[in-house]
Amino acid sequence: MKYLFLLFLLICSCASKQHATVIDSTQVNASPCPEDGDCTFEVLSNQSFSIEKDGIGALYPKVVDGNTIILKFEYKRNDIPNTVDGQYRELVYLELNRDHLEIDLKEDELNYVKALFARLCFCRGQTGYYIINQGQLSIKKLSESQYHLKMRFKIDEVPQVISEIDEVISFK
Repeated sequence: MKYLFLLFLLICSCASKQHATVIDSTQVNASPCPEDGDCTFEVLSNQSFSIEKDGIGALYPKVVDGNTIILKFEYKRNDIPNTVDGQYRELVYLELNRDHLEIDLKEDELNYVKALFARLCFCRGQTGYYIINQGQLSIKKLSESQYHLKMRFKIDEVPQVISEIDEVISFK
């Protein structure tokens, strides 16, 4: 009986736990997310990132400790059963100055927040990180600690699933 209880305890402890990943904020509103995947939104306080190039000239973000805020949106498509290398993700990175959270940017002005899009998949010639310079981003203050982020954007270099982010976030 004792071993049966231990076996039961072991099986119950192996269950996976699902939760939204939001750091230093509360997720109030979820962006439109395709039904075939999951979307997460993270606020990384006291971080900053630079856009680097690797040995073949491909872009990638380098996140380090800093005095800005990084917003990271991720769409992860559900894995396709019985396929090898069937993973697919899209990410959007934005870097905000904590003293100027309210912004309204269009087109090339998106460079002020280092707007970066990633398409990560086994998609020959159509994967990697790309600077976002087409679209608009608006962050409006709703209350003392709540802000509404709305972004629409387009990438010409690769196909994209996510083209809109609509989040209400609360900074702690």
